Amino acid sequence: MDRAQAEELSRRAGELFQSGRERIFDDVAQRRLHYHLLRLTLAGLTHEDVEDLRELGRRVFEDGDVAEQSARISRRADASALAMAIVGVVGGVAQAGNGAPREQVMLGAILGAYAVVGGSGAFSGVAREDLQTAAVLCAVGGALATSASPVVLDRIAQVGLEEYLSHQD
Repeated sequence: MDRAQAEELSRRAGELFQSGRERIFDDVAQRRLHYHLLRLTLAGLTHEDVEDLRELGRRVFEDGDVAEQSARISRRADASALAMAIVGVVGGVAQAGNGAPREQVMLGAILGAYAVVGGSGAFSGVAREDLQTAAVLCAVGGALATSASPVVLDRIAQVGLEEYLSHQD
């Protein structure tokens, strides 16, 4: 992605947010994780990724062991970069041990990647590899925001909003 494309995307951030949000709510209406994952085939997930991640999600939401399913995805030579990122995020939650529950973090990764499939055409003309890279970065960003928000909000409650917003050290 060149500088001009990046600047154009930054100018359209609000539009990307709104468009991605609309797609999320369209898919939530279907009441299936499967639909979120299918949407992300536009960002590089394969149909095998969809099925494997759906199973990973089942284990995450049922508070089951995810190691075997994560390893299965990781061992696949054709696993997409986005699938690998989601697996990495789910594994990272188990190691971190604080912040949001892993189902929320997994959803943060999946829904964060919606930024590149919002339907606004913002990524038209962007190379497929760049689109997949953007999806991975958006997934990580979504997971980070989801996992850190409870900690940050707790800290704000502890110190107070005035102190939190203060510019003093």
